[in-house]
Amino acid sequence: MPENRSFDAILFDLEGTLVDFQWRLEDAVKEILPILTAAGIDPDRYGKSPVYAGLYNTTRKITKSWNSRESARLFEKLTLLYDKYDKDALGRWAPYPDAGAVLKKLSTAGYRMGVVSNCGAHAADTVLERFSLAGYFEIILSRNDVSYLKPSPEGLNLALKKLCISADRALFIGDSINDILAADKVPMPSCFLSCGESLVTGKNARIATFQISSLSSLLDLLDQSE
Repeated sequence: MPENRSFDAILFDLEGTLVDFQWRLEDAVKEILPILTAAGIDPDRYGKSPVYAGLYNTTRKITKSWNSRESARLFEKLTLLYDKYDKDALGRWAPYPDAGAVLKKLSTAGYRMGVVSNCGAHAADTVLERFSLAGYFEIILSRNDVSYLKPSPEGLNLALKKLCISADRALFIGDSINDILAADKVPMPSCFLSCGESLVTGKNARIATFQISSLSSLLDLLDQSE
């Protein structure tokens, strides 16, 4: 690899970044909240407009003081529900048209690559295998590998540890505000892809190191950074 290369590794979010965004977030939230309420958690603790990752992470924090068995039982229920919506999305996912070509060029150029997703392991592994993308990645980290979802930096920190690479030598590509916030908390360079979940970037996306509108644009960005 060129000695003046800015990055040695490229990490990707999955849904909305490599494949089109299909998760039914609002439906999932409506189904999750009653489960949490039945477990004795005041729904007001999740705010006026609870979101998918926020529900999961806040519940993790709330249950830290619970009996471990009670906490585990609640997360078993949540896992089944999150897996249900993964499966629903899995039936409709398609890779972005340029995903395979971009990954092939990055691999040929010598970049190490990984996936850090809020999706479950079965869905992530299945969709990447289905579209012949899995072979490009050294690591594929999912919801099953962490306690907290993005915007927590846990998954990204774990990826960097597994790759034995410093944060400044890796670039994370994501399509949601949570992706960019997670990278910012590491901290590590990030690239906002504006064609997935968050079509309007908003002020939080502006903290991203770069912004692109397609995966193909990533190749030009990397060429310019060398």
